[in-house]
Amino acid sequence: MKTLSKVSTLILGIVEEEPVNPYEITKLLERIQVKDWFSVASSSVYVTIRKLDQKGYVFGENVKEGNMPEKTIYKVTEKGKKALSQTITDFLLNTDLDPVKFNIACVMLCHLEKDEALNILKKRILFLKGYENGIKKHYSYEEHEHLIPYPGLIIIRNNIYLVESEIKITEELIKEVEKDDIWNHFITKDLKNN
Repeated sequence: MKTLSKVSTLILGIVEEEPVNPYEITKLLERIQVKDWFSVASSSVYVTIRKLDQKGYVFGENVKEGNMPEKTIYKVTEKGKKALSQTITDFLLNTDLDPVKFNIACVMLCHLEKDEALNILKKRILFLKGYENGIKKHYSYEEHEHLIPYPGLIIIRNNIYLVESEIKITEELIKEVEKDDIWNHFITKDLKNN
């Protein structure tokens, strides 16, 4: 199964949590301030939900509430649930250290079973530590410092700092998941609370 785009993953995760319409998705994204780390235009929400519908990941039902105009409420399909689960896993095991993919996977983590999430996060740690060791081993400063121009050394140090940061936050996330007794931190709870 093909990995979903970032925006598709975010929207599909919201729809899986709570049947909603595109307008409600847009408002939820504003309330949880996704724009601070990922730009999703309102028009993208509408286009993406149509694409998810066309691919069979969601389906829409027209509903009318009182005197309000009819609106289409979207629900996730089994195919959509599988695609979402696979994409969250792919985002967590992503080897290009994309912070937006990691953030989306963290926001959607409760869509995975708790044990599955822990297993994937532990695999992530192994990958990250291997990556860090590879960088440090390949570019030991003492042996290669005189061979690598200063800008190159800065890039190497930056990559080491980035992977160290990813390791630290993933370790913190594992601790939080391990002690979590509720395991239903869905962002659509915000829809009902506002």
